[in-house]
Amino acid sequence: MKVSIIVPVFNTEAYLKKCLDSLVKQTYKNIEIILINDGTMDNSEKIILKYKEKYPGIIRYYKQKNKGQGAARNLGIKKAKGEYITFVDSDDYVDKNMIDKMISMQADIVICDILKEENDKTIYFNNYWNIKNDPSKNYMTSHMGPVARLYKASLFKDNNIYFKEGVIYEDLATVPLLGMYTNNIKYVNEAFYHYVIRRGSSMKQIKYNKVLESIFNVMGYLSENITDNYKDELEYLYIEHLLYSASLRFLKFNRKDKVNIVRNIIRKKYPNYKNNIYYKNKSIKFKVVCTLIYHKIYLPLRLVGGK
Repeated sequence: MKVSIIVPVFNTEAYLKKCLDSLVKQTYKNIEIILINDGTMDNSEKIILKYKEKYPGIIRYYKQKNKGQGAARNLGIKKAKGEYITFVDSDDYVDKNMIDKMISMQADIVICDILKEENDKTIYFNNYWNIKNDPSKNYMTSHMGPVARLYKASLFKDNNIYFKEGVIYEDLATVPLLGMYTNNIKYVNEAFYHYVIRRGSSMKQIKYNKVLESIFNVMGYLSENITDNYKDELEYLYIEHLLYSASLRFLKFNRKDKVNIVRNIIRKKYPNYKNNIYYKNKSIKFKVVCTLIYHKIYLPLRLVGGK
């Protein structure tokens, strides 16, 4: 079975060679590497063309004006010829046996763990949360990044699921929806994916950017598309990504007006959020942050902060 590895590329010349080396050296050989130049302005294209010349049998190259990761991934999905799809960010890299081990699981979605790397610090990240006796529901409440997963291509194409474009939460708006279409989901408790945290990434802003407000649009989109069979899961997505994560990002820039919008949404939609089974399994620290935000007690958050 062929696997399509989709890599959006935008201004990552310092990381791209390491990324591509890890892909062309995969022990599983029936692959195609789809590189999407998303209007990169550095020397990334020169690097891409060198690898395309050296590995013409497996590298396919497409170029578009800068439209963001969501649009780049969508183009990759449409061009993919493989029965399976996986996504790799161009500043990250993977172990050479990642595809081999994940495809051997024979599932519609396979998830592996992640090594988060920042400077000289490496953190092991468990990418799957086993709370209910239902793989699709556990999947929908696990980490919502599209990477470190192997997907049946038909999940996207047959159900017309594509990434939202023009927002920075395109993964959150897309990845959970796939769980509604399969229960054949397996987890490999090994970290094959190396997630490199760099200062210029979209979620490491040092100045306030209005694109952070797209979280409201994305959560509304999820409400419209997630069916009633997943009420607990949708509620948890609101708790994790709106009440907790988005609020902390807004508070980082002292945007209490946006946090008040978050509070009003949660108070209206999920006033009993503390009864959510997934929330009950979170850390004390997580629960304290949520409680402080819900009750508009912001000062102690400077001490509590983060996950």
